[in-house]
Amino acid sequence: MARALITGGSGFLGSYMAERLVRDGVEVVATYFREPAHGRANGRPGVELVHLDVNSRGDVARVIEATRPDVVYHFAGQAYVQPSWVDPPPTFATNFTGTIYLLEELRRQRPRTPLAFAGSGTEYGEPDLVPTPEDAALRPTSPYATSKAAADLACYQYHQSFEMPVFRYRIFGTTGVGKLGDVCNDFASQVAAREHDPSPHLKVGNLDKQRDIADVRDAVDAMVRVVERGTPGEAYNIGGGEARNVRTILDTLIAQSGARFTIETEAARLRRVDEPVHLADISRLRSLGWRPSIPFERTLKDILDSWRAPNGAAAPVAPPT
Repeated sequence: MARALITGGSGFLGSYMAERLVRDGVEVVATYFREPAHGRANGRPGVELVHLDVNSRGDVARVIEATRPDVVYHFAGQAYVQPSWVDPPPTFATNFTGTIYLLEELRRQRPRTPLAFAGSGTEYGEPDLVPTPEDAALRPTSPYATSKAAADLACYQYHQSFEMPVFRYRIFGTTGVGKLGDVCNDFASQVAAREHDPSPHLKVGNLDKQRDIADVRDAVDAMVRVVERGTPGEAYNIGGGEARNVRTILDTLIAQSGARFTIETEAARLRRVDEPVHLADISRLRSLGWRPSIPFERTLKDILDSWRAPNGAAAPVAPPT
């Protein structure tokens, strides 16, 4: 049986990847940094949870030696833009230096093991071309995006220098049940909490931006497809290939609720730098035979229903049939 190592495997993307790989008959080792209170991968047959601090090269070496993976999906990192502005060095330490430690230990111990690196569509910043192809210049506009761009280029360098089979994802927006901090879950959690209030209101940030947001279940399918059929060393945009207006996302959730809300713009929800449009050119991904399969309205309905459940967003959603 093939064995996959998923760093950050108790997090949002990592947990969904663990579920996907287990369904494929893959043995999964999923790492966590802080003890997860709950997670989709916790307690799942076929998933072994192990501790990993990617800021410790010794820890990285220990996990690679113990697991001897056939493939590595690298999701561990500081995943939010706002905290990177408050204190940039920890973001760079985790996202860049942690990735270097992983590359080095794979080079030393398992140089032929494929590594899939979870980069970000924010690496492009404000690109000249929209939809944005993978050969666009990297112009990151936040410490978070810069840390991801640096790690992305390091992965490319290790492929060029050592012929390591590295795949570089540039992940645009992903959403789904269990995500925290993204616009879809932010809006849905507020709608679910207040739809029965006598005078319900919603707090929002910038509603005029447009974002490429894919269902996480489609996104992990795309990531697996890249490792199975993609070209090592290449970058691949992971997205839905459609720009979604944030105001329309809000309107859709309100329509699904059936309640009437007052909308209030809150300064704390506005970003220091907020590019007007993020849209991936997914031609390279489509050339591998991948297509998104889950309607976005269904994604939003799943998220809203999960926030309505007694245990909040931890409610499971079955994989699409």
